[in-house]
Amino acid sequence: MEIYASITQKVSIDPIDVIEKLIEKELGSNTWTVQKNNKYFKVWEESAGCHSFEAEKEINKESYEYVEALNLILKKLKETK
Repeated sequence: MEIYASITQKVSIDPIDVIEKLIEKELGSNTWTVQKNNKYFKVWEESAGCHSFEAEKEINKESYEYVEALNLILKKLKETK
């Protein structure tokens, strides 16, 4: 005998988690954005033995603006919690 069913379940998703995942999807984990001399970069920290340094890679303006908009939303969400 075969039985087919549709199951509906209510779930709660934290919007902060969603925004953080969108940022991570765009830039990668543990990264942030900076603007220098009209260029846009994603920046991350790399280990170099007993110390670390910041590495960067140029990104396009659209990606930078997208992440900055998400960061603004994230900040507002965290303020209201």
